[in-house]
Amino acid sequence: MAELIILKLGGSVITKKGEGKAEVNKEVLERLAAEISEARKEKEFPLMIVHGAGPFGHVPAKEYGLHEGLKDERQIEGFSITHHSMEKLNFLVVEALRKAGLNAMEFQPSSIGILRNEELVHFPTEALEGILNIGLIPVAYGDVLVDEKKGISILSGDHLVPYLAKKLNASRVIIVTDVAGIFDSNPKENKDAKLIPEINSGNIDSLNIGSSTSTDVTGGMQRKVRELMRLEIESEIISALEPGLVKKALLGERNLGTVIT
Repeated sequence: MAELIILKLGGSVITKKGEGKAEVNKEVLERLAAEISEARKEKEFPLMIVHGAGPFGHVPAKEYGLHEGLKDERQIEGFSITHHSMEKLNFLVVEALRKAGLNAMEFQPSSIGILRNEELVHFPTEALEGILNIGLIPVAYGDVLVDEKKGISILSGDHLVPYLAKKLNASRVIIVTDVAGIFDSNPKENKDAKLIPEINSGNIDSLNIGSSTSTDVTGGMQRKVRELMRLEIESEIISALEPGLVKKALLGERNLGTVIT
């Protein structure tokens, strides 16, 4: 789809992930919603949003061992609890977007997606294409899905984004996190961590990419970067904590964080 932008809002940005609380970061979420709304008023472009889980998903998923596959009946309860928690978060995100004047709507991955050994093998996009074509903003999220081999598995937002970007022929992917991009070590722990301005096939193997922080059962940073590289379209990881940056990225500015090509 020409000019489609997929915007990923990290769970660490929209929730109080570092505190382990299933609460949204209302101040940041409302500001981001306002920036998205301002960008859409200045320039028309199709937009899909995918958000992460934060404690809403990661904490119950870890408690019930959902990333290990279906091994006992207790995990069925965990599936239900985790999914319901993510629905709550999705509602709060969409509510903030709508209050900012955006025609956003919830989009539930577990209702149509199927995994096989943690890989997404079935996710029809006809409904998504129709939603985008009439000008709505679908808002999907990391979810718990049926897995043909493991019984159940987790579909992270970071896995869903490159899959949809390829199927929907997106023009650009913007990943919004709580740091300024990808660093050579964890910038929250190392004040001397250096920002990596660009990652490509020529330098990725020589880079020491810092791992994800907090409770996260959906894979490390190295895997996420490689999935974005396989898209063969430009992606950029930027900070949500600098006001105005998301708006600039949506309006086409580059080199605001770490560019992945």
